[in-house]
Amino acid sequence: MNGNLSIKGTGFAAIFRHELRVLFLAPLTYLFQGAFLLALGACIFLIASFYTTDEATVRLLIVFVPWVSLVLIPALAMSAWSDGHSNRELELIFSLPIKPISVVLGKFAAGYSLLLLTLAMTFPFYLTVAYLGDPDPGVVFSSYLGCALFLGTCFAVALLAAAFLREPVGAFIAGIATLFTLTLFGWDVFGRFLGSLVPQAIWEAITLYSPVTWLNVIGEGLIPVQGLIYFVLSAVVAILLTHLIIASRRRGSFSGSHLILVFFLLLAWVTGIFMTGRLTTQFDLTEEKEFTLHPGSVEILKALSDDATLTLYWSASEDSIPASIKSHARRVERLVTQMAKISKLKLVIVDPEPDTENELKALVRQIHRVPMSSGDHFFLGLTVEAPDRIGHIAYLDVRRASFLEYDIVQALNGLEQESTPRVAVMSPLLSSSAALAEREGLSFMAELKRAYDIAVIPFFKKSLPENLDTLILMGADVLHEEMLYSIDQFMMNGGSLIVMVDPFTRVKPANNAINPSPSVSINDISDLLDRYGASYQGESIVGDVQFASVVGDGGEGRLNYPYWLRINKDGLSPDHPTTANLNEVLMVESGSFALSSNANAIPLITTTNEANTFPRENFEQKSPSELALSFKRGEELKVISAVLKGPFSSAYEQNLVKPSQPHITRSTGIPVIFVIADVDWLFDPFALQKTVLGDEVAVRPLNDNIALLLNMIEFATGADALLGIRSRGQLQRPFTRVAALFRDAQQKLQDQESELSAEVTALEQQLGQINQQTQELKYADLPEAVKQKLQAFQDELLASRRELREVRHQIRSEVEALGRRLTFINLAAGPVQIFLLALIVLGWRTYQSRRGFMR
Repeated sequence: MNGNLSIKGTGFAAIFRHELRVLFLAPLTYLFQGAFLLALGACIFLIASFYTTDEATVRLLIVFVPWVSLVLIPALAMSAWSDGHSNRELELIFSLPIKPISVVLGKFAAGYSLLLLTLAMTFPFYLTVAYLGDPDPGVVFSSYLGCALFLGTCFAVALLAAAFLREPVGAFIAGIATLFTLTLFGWDVFGRFLGSLVPQAIWEAITLYSPVTWLNVIGEGLIPVQGLIYFVLSAVVAILLTHLIIASRRRGSFSGSHLILVFFLLLAWVTGIFMTGRLTTQFDLTEEKEFTLHPGSVEILKALSDDATLTLYWSASEDSIPASIKSHARRVERLVTQMAKISKLKLVIVDPEPDTENELKALVRQIHRVPMSSGDHFFLGLTVEAPDRIGHIAYLDVRRASFLEYDIVQALNGLEQESTPRVAVMSPLLSSSAALAEREGLSFMAELKRAYDIAVIPFFKKSLPENLDTLILMGADVLHEEMLYSIDQFMMNGGSLIVMVDPFTRVKPANNAINPSPSVSINDISDLLDRYGASYQGESIVGDVQFASVVGDGGEGRLNYPYWLRINKDGLSPDHPTTANLNEVLMVESGSFALSSNANAIPLITTTNEANTFPRENFEQKSPSELALSFKRGEELKVISAVLKGPFSSAYEQNLVKPSQPHITRSTGIPVIFVIADVDWLFDPFALQKTVLGDEVAVRPLNDNIALLLNMIEFATGADALLGIRSRGQLQRPFTRVAALFRDAQQKLQDQESELSAEVTALEQQLGQINQQTQELKYADLPEAVKQKLQAFQDELLASRRELREVRHQIRSEVEALGRRLTFINLAAGPVQIFLLALIVLGWRTYQSRRGFMR
């Protein structure tokens, strides 16, 4: 690059101004910027199909910047040190009183400024992401910071590679080779290949020396001090080495002392980066503090024994896995890596490729093989092991991403538990032998016995046994006064409760004679719950047409019954681990709860705002059809289940059994109370379906009722540190605008589609009637009038079906059209910005020329 060097300052400032002037006056600069932006845009929007990923993140920028830079950065740096016969600029610079380090720093700063300007021109991509969804601002900032650091380091390395060779083409090839080698070290595909040849510790250490490794980490919203040191140290070492080479060329020789300096600089780079591995300081910029472990997690992790091992099974080599699953898997891998760093936990990551020993090992460990629509499958699960016990998470479901930390820490905590949690069940529906023998209709007891030490307490007892972790009360409406006090003190000692009350039970109608109700004095379990913050509303039964179930009504056929509530995700709380991953639960003629504003309570199962109630007194006297027909929509949301978190105050002022004995007035630990305004929901007809297959009985869940109970017990029996772990909120960032577009389009065309669907159904019924009337005749024997009528029906049916397909196609077309528009805008944005920049530079140059002429 040629240009006049005007020395208005000395050293770095003069070189920097000169190099900037040369860069912005050279047409090749704009060609470089255009190629960079077009290649990056094509990779993001055409190759990776950004619009189909449904991820409102700039992650693809992080993915493709290294590969685009691999060619274009060496192209920018290849002529920096050229001193051929056609370019005597370097010779001129060396004849001036400017130190070589100033020349190196000036050229680096000018080129780096151009790269940062080019990176800033990708801002339309961020605007596109923000338009489509709700990106995490911390992740966006860290992604651009990572790209900026990456470009600076790569440009410094490319200048170093170009300094070895005077000829630009050779410098270009050397720069590509050097950057490709460093990129290769951080490429996961190469890592898997290298991992099959060398021990895991060696290839993990090699990845530390790749800028791609740290770009990926920073691009996720986590800024480790080790990564910052890597980028700064790498750039500084590359610049110092370049200075040594340029200084030697200026003197015409490369002395032995320079070789020693080169050796020590490289040694400092290698050892310095390796030693920074001990630094654990990092900055979590994510909105949900995704990379900051909860203090309760840290407490459990640091208590793990030296021989605890976590093995993550993830099909990293399977290309057909959806992008959302891959993103979730990366989050899992980062989290377990962080857990291993702060504890003595040994981490092993296994890729169970098809037909390999690793796949067999995953299946033996009960890790689920998850099928995909493509016919392939993948694994994403883990096992936790200690010498005397083993646990596993069969599948780390992306729908449970916000509770990922909770799930993994809970599994690890199980390794350190010295005894199995003891759970007691008290219910008039169970005999004391139910803990030993399975009773018909109560298959959930078998599920409990697999994981817990179960005891059944007769409901007429006056006190609870010692050493209980959790107490389950099922329809225990009538309890002895001393037992109520014993339950209260059990709570004050840190125990947890799961209470089920029911205004109208189907499994044992005799229980309907008694209905607990809160009162001034403590007479039943509802009085205790009222003191703790949950007032039982059992005088009425809750109904909701939005969650109505289809039931049979004797000989009157089937109908939508609003009092059997099939509650889907819309009525299940996403803010608590017990319900966050459930799809549907069935509540059978349930009551509701009113939660105190002073209670630390979270509604778990709720109705819609159209729920209403029906008095329980007349309920049994009416048939399902009468109840369904008499139901009227309401305007109030009802809480069917909730969780209350301690601390709690005792419902009693003194020791009820022995007034002279100590009485606990405030709970210790973190007790929890789960309340459910239904009892029938756990019985087999409503939760499970049994099928006899020869000599074996197969049990199939009809819904998530049993899963909900197990989740509640699992949560209630956890350690205090585990119970304090919070949800991470929304980690997935989908395209909300695309979803809204679908909703708007469907709403706009819903009436038309419904009308056409009704027309198609009517025509099909008429056609069926004609076929039934003429089924004994052949088509050729039909009267001509019937043939014409039949043909007319068929033509009309075909036209209606075609129109219905066009309506549905229109919805998809609107969404696809938006994607095409955004792709075109982003591809065109780069050249448009470069054109405007060229006009600005041309205007400035014209202004400077006229100004100089006027002088």
